Amino acid sequence: METIKELQAQVDKLERENARLQDENASLWFLLDELEKSNVANPEHRQLFEKTFNNLRKNAMMMHQKVESA
Repeated sequence: METIKELQAQVDKLERENARLQDENASLWFLLDELEKSNVANPEHRQLFEKTFNNLRKNAMMMHQKVESA
């Protein structure tokens, strides 16, 4: 059985990782927003971009930020 100190260290590590992933996620959404605003001249690339962006939007709607206890 893990001690409280070990569990707190694990919680701290997970909170840091969560913060890093949230920052990375925000950066990626910013990049996607900028790409969406830009003029993609090649219709093939534009179609692929729109498909990818729509998939990311759908996936983001399925996730929630609220932390819950087990």
